[in-house]
Parts: sequence; structure tokens; C-alpha cells
Amino acid sequence: MIRHRYLDMMMGYRRNPELIKVLTGIRRCGKSVILEQFRKRLMSEGFPEDNIIMMDLERMRYIIDSERMLHDHLSRSIKNDAPVILLDEVQLVKGWERAVESIRLQYHADFYITGSNSDTVSESLGTHLTGRYVEINVFPFSFAEFLDRYPIDDENGYPQRLEQYLRYGGMPIIDLNDDLRKNRTILRGVYDSIINNDIRPRVELDQSVLENTTAFMLSNISNLTSYNNIAKQSLVGDQRTVEKYLDKLCGCFIFYKADRYDVIGKKHLKTNAKFYLADTGFKDAVLLGSEYNEGALLENAVYIELLRRGYRVCVGAYKDKEIDFTAWKDGGPEFYQVCLKMSDAAVLKRETGSLSAIKDGRKVIITRERDMPDVPEGIEVIDAVDFLLGER
Repeated sequence: MIRHRYLDMMMGYRRNPELIKVLTGIRRCGKSVILEQFRKRLMSEGFPEDNIIMMDLERMRYIIDSERMLHDHLSRSIKNDAPVILLDEVQLVKGWERAVESIRLQYHADFYITGSNSDTVSESLGTHLTGRYVEINVFPFSFAEFLDRYPIDDENGYPQRLEQYLRYGGMPIIDLNDDLRKNRTILRGVYDSIINNDIRPRVELDQSVLENTTAFMLSNISNLTSYNNIAKQSLVGDQRTVEKYLDKLCGCFIFYKADRYDVIGKKHLKTNAKFYLADTGFKDAVLLGSEYNEGALLENAVYIELLRRGYRVCVGAYKDKEIDFTAWKDGGPEFYQVCLKMSDAAVLKRETGSLSAIKDGRKVIITRERDMPDVPEGIEVIDAVDFLLGER
């Protein structure tokens, strides 16, 4: 399936060859496929095939393992000036950023690279390529892409497809038409590869610490928590150990951290945060037989969709009330509440209370309620399917 959103973004940066384009995201979310699709799109628009160089550094990790070898290999591969160079999983080559910058300057090369570990990639970019790169965040399939792959049919309408999306996620490597157990095994394999290849070599953590902490996080997505609370509830005990481990999980893009934001004081708060999965399917794959918490999974999906659309997102705090998301894009903040059902008067009052007190900004409630209730003026109520398909 063609990932048009990312290809359009990459084509938009073609006029800025001095910038290195960096695609980041969780392992197996489709970055390599996007690079190949970009290569084909360039050729379809007349760019010479022999002036495009594409390298999968994961497959070549035992052939190219230093910046010198990467530099020499690229130099030998370049046939003409101003090539387009596509490098997959650059974090596997230590010092890659120096080789890339050297080749870029020497041959006026236009670079597009991917990375699955922000600790390695971001540190290299920030140290050696400050101001000379742009990051493109790649996520698993959106709900719109999910429907392109699994269209509505006689047995599955929008409600059924949304439930499947929330339960099994949108990782491109799984196939809902295949055996469920096989899909769980594939996703569990991705999770294990992140732990064993990206985290364990960099942080010395006991296996029980890894399992307890991850199990707690997966069971508590969308819940406001703190490092200290996570340490206690997961029976780890050491807050610093938990903080280090979660930083690595976020660095590998399996979790995203949403800090709290004081709407009145207009400042970020250091206490408590929420953690969301890059793909909701990991909960089902790692915690076999876990309870299907539709409300938490929907909130997770809305958070990732906002990030996908280019928003910066925090958990809103308004006096003693919580606003699920405070989000910024091009202008002032927008405020979102996510609520499965609003037919209960107490729920309706809770969800609208904080939003009603806010004077400025777009205010939205996202719900799966079929019969939309009356809400105070200035608040929008949007069906979850309509929201998730909003930019289709």
C-alpha cells in the first residue's frame, strides 16, 4: 500500500537538498517500504535510476560497520553529481553522520535516511548536523490507511473495523486475514527485537524488571502516572531504574510520553505524565488475554493520530480537572476530550466541565456515542470514526 502522506512530505523537501531528511519510528512500521516507494516515485517522475543509491544497512551490518567503510562504499557507488541517497537503519553504523555530511558536501547529495532508535540518531544529529536536518516521524497505519487495506464489507462496517484497529493495531507487517496467533507472534517478535537489540545492550536491567515494568505500562496506557508510582506498582522499587528503562522505550518509539500542561499558567508540569503505545496491537500481543479496554485504546489512537497530523500534544491540567489533550499545530492550543459514551449525565458533566471553563481555542469531544447529546456552546462533538478519518 502506498504511504502517500510520507511520500508527499519527502517530495516537498526535494527543493532543499542541503537538509538531510530523517525518517524515524518504531521498528517495522514501514520506513524501509517508504524509502523504496520514494525511489519508485522519483523514477516515475523522470529522475535517473542510476543516480539513486539505496542501501539497507541492517542487511549490510557485517559488511559496513564503520564511517570509513560507509563513506568509501558510497563514493564508489556514485556515478554522477547530485545523487539521491537512501540509507536504511543508519544507527547501525557508528559515526554515520560524519560520512553522510562528507558525501553530501563532496557530491551535492540529497540524503534520506531512516532510524529506529532516537538515542543514537538524535544524538548524532544534534551533535554534528545541528540545523541541517529535518525529521519526519513515521507511524504505523492510520485508521484511514487501515481501511484502505481492509475495506468496509458486508460483514465489517465502520464500528467493526474500528474495534479491529484498536485491538490489533496498524503495524504493516501483520495481516488480519491471517491466523490471529501468528499475528500476535509477529508483533511479539518486534517487541522482543526492540528489547534485545535496542535496549538491553545499552542498559543493564534484570529480566524481571523489564517484564514487570512493561506489563504495568501496557496495562495502564492512558492513565496518569509517575515514575515513582510505576516503580512501586511494578515491584521494581528503584525509580531511577524505571525512568532509565522508560526513556529507552520511548527512544525506540514503542512508547510516547505526554507530559502535563497547566492551561491557566501556560507551563509544562514536571509531575506525572501519560504513556501511549506507538501501536495499540502491542498490548494484545505482549499481554496475552488482557482485557479489551476500548476507552483507553481509543484515547491512545487519538493521541497517535494527533502526532501523525503534526501536533505537539500534552495532557491538559485545568485547576483540579484533567483535559485529555492540549494540542498545538499552527496557532493557539486546541483541547480534546476522549469519551466512549456520554449518555450518562455525570459523564457528560465531567467531560464538558473543563472545556466550558476555557475561553479560547477549539474544544472537541471525541466519542463513540451514536446519539450525540446536547453540549454547551463552543464545544464540538465528533464521532471517533469521523475524527480518525478526518484527513482522509
